[in-house]
Amino acid sequence: MSARPGNARGAGAGARFSERYPAVARSPAQARAAVVGFAREHGASQPAIAAIALAVSEAVTNVVVHAYRDAPAAGIVQVTAELASGKLLVTVSDRGAGLRAASASPGLGLGLAIIAQSAETMDLERTRSGGIELRMRFAL
Repeated sequence: MSARPGNARGAGAGARFSERYPAVARSPAQARAAVVGFAREHGASQPAIAAIALAVSEAVTNVVVHAYRDAPAAGIVQVTAELASGKLLVTVSDRGAGLRAASASPGLGLGLAIIAQSAETMDLERTRSGGIELRMRFAL
């Protein structure tokens, strides 16, 4: 399950990218490359690309490490990106166990703090399925 160029639609406002990845170690890099490519195609500045790359990597890594920790097999991470009013909206979601600290960790770690500093805005919501949806917005 990797990003394909045909997943990006349109040129400009309303353009959208969407892909599902297995929650495995290689997926953060694949998702990062796909979303960065989409942002680059739509005129993102170099500072925006750096922020997008870091935030997407952290968000997908959080899913890989935490969301399906007790599951018998790797789950799925859904990554979407769309243009709206000159902004890039990126959503990373899962159907895993939700947010909780790792048993060997005193907290949830730095990933969410890094995302919050990288993105213009960040919203986190538990889904009806029990997973998490993380929405990030970036100025291009």
